Amino acid sequence: MFRFLTSILIVSFLFVCKAENSQKQSEDLSDGRSRSAAAPMPSSADEQPMQEAEKKLAGKAGEREEAPEDQIKTFATPKIGNLKIGRLLEYKVDLNFETKDFIAARKFLLELSGKYGFVQSESLQNWGGDTEPSMTAVIHVKSSDLYQVLMELEKIGTLTSENIQVEDHTENYTLEQIHAKREKIRIARRTDLGVRSTPKNAAEIEELIGQSEDSADSAEFEKWKIMDRVNWAKISIHMYGPKKPKVVEVPSFGDAFIDLASLGLKLILSLIYIIPLALIAAGIFYLVKFARNKWFK
Repeated sequence: MFRFLTSILIVSFLFVCKAENSQKQSEDLSDGRSRSAAAPMPSSADEQPMQEAEKKLAGKAGEREEAPEDQIKTFATPKIGNLKIGRLLEYKVDLNFETKDFIAARKFLLELSGKYGFVQSESLQNWGGDTEPSMTAVIHVKSSDLYQVLMELEKIGTLTSENIQVEDHTENYTLEQIHAKREKIRIARRTDLGVRSTPKNAAEIEELIGQSEDSADSAEFEKWKIMDRVNWAKISIHMYGPKKPKVVEVPSFGDAFIDLASLGLKLILSLIYIIPLALIAAGIFYLVKFARNKWFK
């Protein structure tokens, strides 16, 4: 009996606990709904800064994604200089053009060379003859303007051949820089040694200092020559045309009679030389024949 009462009490206690838990859960749900209903909705004024911030972030992300493409474009720009890409490049260009208006093309070439650089040499051939005129010119332009000049040269005429050679002087320039620094250090050391030396060694030290100064000047001059070749591109241009049309050449018939008379006179002169020789040869032949008949009978 006692066990039965105890089990009833335990069951009733568990039932009461479950009822309290369900009541608390329902109260929590109702509180959450009331709070969500009471909370103000975000207005358009509050949403606008968020949208602007998102746009800025998206723009920055787009810039980061487009950064490699921009770098490629800058390296492909014709206006980029040799020093900006970290290489000391010397350009040598050989071009051949066939033009339809030789005088206008020559004038344009001279104006272009005066605009971007200078003319080193020019030679004109076959002007006014039967064959087509031609001209060879060597001009120097700024290396930074080389691509622009090549594009403008297309106005001369039809490009028949092109050859571009590039020589890298970066290593040679770096080596000359090292030589110049080394000689400056030697000059300082030898000057200091000359101050502390005796009069007997002064002449020898002075000679060594002079040699170092000459080497330093030579290194600086080599650096200048390299930079001059790098800064100025050399363009050799051969221009020819237009081709002259073929025409029918009418010979001079009067010259034909003159040539015929000249030929007749030359034949007569030849006979004057040939006839005496022929008579002498015939006489010798008959003498030999006569002697042979007389002695061998």
